[in-house]
Amino acid sequence: MSSNKKAPMPISAEQSKLLESALRIKILNVLANEAHTSKQVANLLGKTPGNVHYHIQKLYDGGLLDLVNTQTVGGVVEKYYRSKTTFFKPEQFTEFNYLEDEPPYRAATRLLLSPAQYQDFIDELDALIRKWEAKDTDGAEYGVLFTLGRVQDSDSGSD
Repeated sequence: MSSNKKAPMPISAEQSKLLESALRIKILNVLANEAHTSKQVANLLGKTPGNVHYHIQKLYDGGLLDLVNTQTVGGVVEKYYRSKTTFFKPEQFTEFNYLEDEPPYRAATRLLLSPAQYQDFIDELDALIRKWEAKDTDGAEYGVLFTLGRVQDSDSGSD
């Protein structure tokens, strides 16, 4: 599976803070393929228009949304926004403050990967994350942080 997707958009620490909300991530996903107004996004997500408008304004002011069209309908100005991307590369990753009474799920392993397999793994992981970000879900907010990096060879011989 080869990757034709764009590289992640580099973002500042301030922009990264804007993404510390599952609702904002959902808004970005709704606006990924089609421009919508705040009210349309609110209807699609089943949220209040005022709440969604607030978050859209923050994302727009932070440079993560584009204003692609403005129309006046019956004396009301409708602003249509679109996400610049849903794939970001922050300057630095920060750990989440997990609840103490609900320990986070953790898993670790080592994989032998060729450069092509490494890229395929990343592409599949990114697709999985974007799939769940875009799903119509409700409930508690969870933080997901994966680290994949080349490790030093161990001293325990290899086959």
